[in-house]
Amino acid sequence: MNEAMGEKVAIWLLNDLRLHDHPALQAALERRPARVEFVYVWGPPVAGWGKYSYPSQSLGFNRRLSPARERFILESLLDLAERVPLTLLEGEPQEVLPVWAASQGVSIVYAHREWAPEEISYQSATACALEAKGIPLILHEGNSLYETHQLPFPLDSLPMLFTRFRQLVERTARVKPPLPSPSLPPASQPIEETAKILRQRLSALPPLHEKSFPFKGGERAGQARVEAYFERALFTYKETRNGFWGSDFSSHLSPWLAVGCLSPRWICERLREAEKRHGANDSTYWLFFELLWREYFRWLSARWGCRLFAVGGLRNLKLPWRHDMQLFQAWIEGNTGYPIIDAAMRELKATGWTSNRARQIVASFLTKNLFIDWRWGASYFEVQLIDYDVYSNWGNWLYQAGVGTDGRGFRWFDPVRQAKLYDPEGSFIRLWVPELRSLSAPRVYMPEPEIRRSLGYPPPLVDWHVSLTAAKDAYWTAVKGKPTGNQLLKLFQDEEG
Repeated sequence: MNEAMGEKVAIWLLNDLRLHDHPALQAALERRPARVEFVYVWGPPVAGWGKYSYPSQSLGFNRRLSPARERFILESLLDLAERVPLTLLEGEPQEVLPVWAASQGVSIVYAHREWAPEEISYQSATACALEAKGIPLILHEGNSLYETHQLPFPLDSLPMLFTRFRQLVERTARVKPPLPSPSLPPASQPIEETAKILRQRLSALPPLHEKSFPFKGGERAGQARVEAYFERALFTYKETRNGFWGSDFSSHLSPWLAVGCLSPRWICERLREAEKRHGANDSTYWLFFELLWREYFRWLSARWGCRLFAVGGLRNLKLPWRHDMQLFQAWIEGNTGYPIIDAAMRELKATGWTSNRARQIVASFLTKNLFIDWRWGASYFEVQLIDYDVYSNWGNWLYQAGVGTDGRGFRWFDPVRQAKLYDPEGSFIRLWVPELRSLSAPRVYMPEPEIRRSLGYPPPLVDWHVSLTAAKDAYWTAVKGKPTGNQLLKLFQDEEG
């Protein structure tokens, strides 16, 4: 008889709220335990700040989860609780999980390795506390397309440009097939009390905003979204992905990826199957391209750690960022006087979501026009986004602020031009900025002062051209020193498309 027969093991869940392609669960089941327990800790690094958290709360945020994101996580947990024995703990993981594991007679705890500093700190502290009770914590790699040993370079030689990373992994690495959803031991039955608690918490949350995309948390809902999107809309993804509004202009898969309801390897497998059924094209490749961006940011965190959260970023640039709470609050509330910025920020505040193109435009405005510390924007997105992912969020903000891995360093978006390109009728602006609903394109993109006054819409917080020039000067000085003569940094010549 296997020596592990009769034992109880536990899966510590974090950003892996699924059963399919779950290496930690697979490893636990290989011991042939009598029972597998699942445990989720409602506390840092997800729900609230704690001992090992970085000080986002210094901005005055009183919660770490928007209601929309909290709902999505609770729904995802409920989806699991209806199928497996899930226990919900509250507090700091290193304090509550070891006590629970010892009280339940758990012999080993399994989890997926995280790569961000706060998450690493909590896993390390919890491992020590478990070890003190004679319970090992076994970490496995999960939630990525590739494992460390598959990378075609040592981690400390990770390319500083995404393009080079993409070329190398596409040339030499293979995405492994996802692991199937396993059968659990007969004794691993759901705990009805956990499902009851989750339903009660869900009922206490405010309803979703009427204009929200109908995200529903959970592995089953995420898989259903993939199957539906991959049947038709996938094949026009490249042409529609820069849109602002609608159900199928983008995949909308990021919330399920963020909390691990979907494995990227499972999505990749479904993508290849869709290509076999209907044929591959630029759009199917572009969705894989976006998965590679997500992958790159994960390895960037593994390589650079705390540097991702430093004001100077990976480039260690000393930029004179502003710390003006009044300007920052106007940006949060969508009162900048730039209609496309305000529409996106109001959508984000109301629903926990805004499109990828909108995120780039509002990040550019905060860092290149208001010149406010990029970490403030990243911290607000962390609190607000339904699809917050520590790696993608902070990696993207580094990139947009010009202190990350962007080869051009300094890029910007003209909010009026972007609105004309991707909101050609002005419908997205009118949807979220009711003061401007009487205006049609092109006037809705940047109303004249007298029209603003008559409609109660604020004047621009800053002059876009003047503020951009000032940002360029500051960036130039940080990179090159004081400019002389007619010097022109090449990367300033073109706006981002």
